[in-house]
Amino acid sequence: MLVRVFLIGIIYFFTGHLIHAQQIPIQNYSVNANNQAAITVNSSVGKYYLLQVKHHPDSDFAITSCIKLGQAGTTTLTEPLRAYPIDHYKVLEYSVNNPSDHDGDGLDDLSELNDMPYRAPLNAAPSIPSQHGQLNVNSFSDFQLVSKTENNQEFSKFIIFDFFSSAPKIYFINCHVYNLHLDFANYLGLDPFAPTVKKGFVSYHPSVLSPNGTLGSYSFHYSNSEGMDFEVLQRTQELLASNMPYLTNNLSYFITTNNETDYQNDISNYQNSRVSVLFESDVYAGINYWGLNQTEGYGFLRSLSPQDVPGSRDIVLYNALPNSLPRVGGIITSVIQTPLSHVNLRAIQNNIPNAFIRDPLNTTDIPNLLDHYVYFKAGQSKYEIREATLEEVNAWYDKIRPLTEQIPPLNLSHDSIKPLEKITFKMFDGFGAKTANVATMRTFGFAEGTIPNGFGVPFYFYQEFMKYNNFFDKIKVMLKDPDFISNRTVREAKLAELQSQIKSAGMPVWMLDQLSEMQNSFPAGASVRCRSSTNNEDLPGFSGAGLYDSKTHHINEGHISKTIKQVYSSLWNFRAFEERDFSRINHFYASMGVLCHPNFDDEKVNGVGVSADPFYDTPGTFYLNSQLGEELITNPGSTLPEEVLLKRNPITNTDYSVVQYSSIFNGDTLLMTNEQMDLLRQYLLVIHERFETLYKAENNATFAVDIEFKIDKDDQLVIKQARPWVSYSPSLYGVSMSENCNFNVFPNPATHAITIKCELCGSTTLQITDMNGRTLLEKKVELSQNLNATLLLDELPAGVYIVKEKNNSCRVLKFIKK
Repeated sequence: MLVRVFLIGIIYFFTGHLIHAQQIPIQNYSVNANNQAAITVNSSVGKYYLLQVKHHPDSDFAITSCIKLGQAGTTTLTEPLRAYPIDHYKVLEYSVNNPSDHDGDGLDDLSELNDMPYRAPLNAAPSIPSQHGQLNVNSFSDFQLVSKTENNQEFSKFIIFDFFSSAPKIYFINCHVYNLHLDFANYLGLDPFAPTVKKGFVSYHPSVLSPNGTLGSYSFHYSNSEGMDFEVLQRTQELLASNMPYLTNNLSYFITTNNETDYQNDISNYQNSRVSVLFESDVYAGINYWGLNQTEGYGFLRSLSPQDVPGSRDIVLYNALPNSLPRVGGIITSVIQTPLSHVNLRAIQNNIPNAFIRDPLNTTDIPNLLDHYVYFKAGQSKYEIREATLEEVNAWYDKIRPLTEQIPPLNLSHDSIKPLEKITFKMFDGFGAKTANVATMRTFGFAEGTIPNGFGVPFYFYQEFMKYNNFFDKIKVMLKDPDFISNRTVREAKLAELQSQIKSAGMPVWMLDQLSEMQNSFPAGASVRCRSSTNNEDLPGFSGAGLYDSKTHHINEGHISKTIKQVYSSLWNFRAFEERDFSRINHFYASMGVLCHPNFDDEKVNGVGVSADPFYDTPGTFYLNSQLGEELITNPGSTLPEEVLLKRNPITNTDYSVVQYSSIFNGDTLLMTNEQMDLLRQYLLVIHERFETLYKAENNATFAVDIEFKIDKDDQLVIKQARPWVSYSPSLYGVSMSENCNFNVFPNPATHAITIKCELCGSTTLQITDMNGRTLLEKKVELSQNLNATLLLDELPAGVYIVKEKNNSCRVLKFIKK
């Protein structure tokens, strides 16, 4: 539908301009050696000329591909792309003394023509300072001003706003200034995810044969190698070429391996057009290894789907490129990445190894190392990977490891199962944050059924169960075993054995009786979802997300104690143990509570939401990641989820941006109705604001809430979980943040540097520490009423830090490095 609308708009737009123009006859038509059309017309110095093109003889003229000042006698106009037959062209003549505003941007054609590349007569984009980008690339040297080279690939970025309008706005982004399209869009104050925005890359391949038969080819493709309808990519090529007038029929559409099927399905459109194509499989044919970011790292090697959330210490192996990627320890992909992929840009930013390895699971080394700690080095011509010891991994990440033991909150005074309406937020230390937060949300005034009803099984039950079976004594012996400490295989085997023993162990009668009473309180025939709710999932620097198991107790499985013990045993799975050990969390205080509520069947949509945008960093938005039915849970590897950014403060209930549609739904159709998304937005705002107060996180820029939600079979919105987003960093205990110490830091958050203002400090020493108190930077400075100090942050990774005056407990502030 959008394609039809923009074609109609373009036709109307150009027809309107005819009142200022005269169509003149073409005197000569020829095709040059580059297979470009050369259109000659009778001309004069007081005129200028526009060349217009149509894709089919029976269609309307909808493209302007060239503008040129008239010469005495004749003028020849040449467009940047391959020639059409003569009946596809017409030439319009305008007076130099009465120039038109062809692109409708408020500036006449000749003013813009004389100010290229900072303005452009065939581009409605407003001018921007040259350090940010250009509106027109008029030469290879212009291209190099905005391009950069990574792994021998030179590229620039483009973004087109108002794509489906008669006045699209095209920008060529300065890659030396902006790593992401998002950052450039934020500079402009525009939404990069609006449905009328197209963004991608223009690359230069000096050794690739171009469509004109000579070496030196340009190609364009979309961000994340996203495929587009043929009409969209055809228009993209025309818009780019019109604003790259130095091209000589050497611009192609770059077809990635993932998009080859779409190309074959649409091949007749390509064959009947002048859209040339360049295949990724041809460009990179014969390449079995490519070290895109050549460095080294340590981590836990995991094979993931693009929808899985990796840990910060994971070396991730992907068979398809994820749309976004948080901080990880290293990256291996079995599909070709371009140097300008988001994955590689993130790897460069975080200084982690990133490599393409063809068929990595068929190599002699990688399959045997899956789910093991590894050392991985991406070199120029080969990679190195081997098993690593836990000591090596811990030493590598020691800079982010807590210096002292962490004791999870454990309140054993809550010694009985309670219905959710009797559990308060402050009882998190007895039931776990997951249980306490769900219980708390039931007091937020949401519609009946929005928050599930159920029960909380306290930590007291887990502790008594472990004591009843003497498991803690066995664990003490296990933790002192030299083989357990030094040998990963032994450690994994002993933990698996412990899990088996927990699942088969007995329970005290009183515990069985309470669990039975709870089980009988659920509706007859209902399955019960038993969800892990630990006391070690929301500690500073340790989210614990994804480490523990939730299980469903089905009606044919007998006593619910079977499923409760399965959840208990997950506290001792290998990865959870390793993560707790790294974070120095006391294993004996770590405890498992269980949130029990009716299981959800046949949901129409399920997903997660965050009361911020942690992936694309757009201001004033909520992030949603959703999928049809159970697909995201049961088969995440084969599909792409829907990603939507909701405006926090909308004007209408359609105030949202679609990043990506679900790959298993009907084309460009959203999974939820506008009303459902607006309701989710309202609830998410309430959840954020209420928990912000409860967590005492007001004015804490790191705070956001992560929820899990569903649209059930009756179209009811159900919110089944809420917790602080993993980046949340609460104020440190014992650290004064007094506003009366005349100590200020700005900007906050910061990117490259912070400025410290302190009128009374004088000659002093400033320190930056991490959240564990480790000093990362120390500098002697002079501070006064007229003198501030600047501390550079370029060497620090993104995160939360403390800046303070040395030996002064009052002058201490937290800041965020973006």
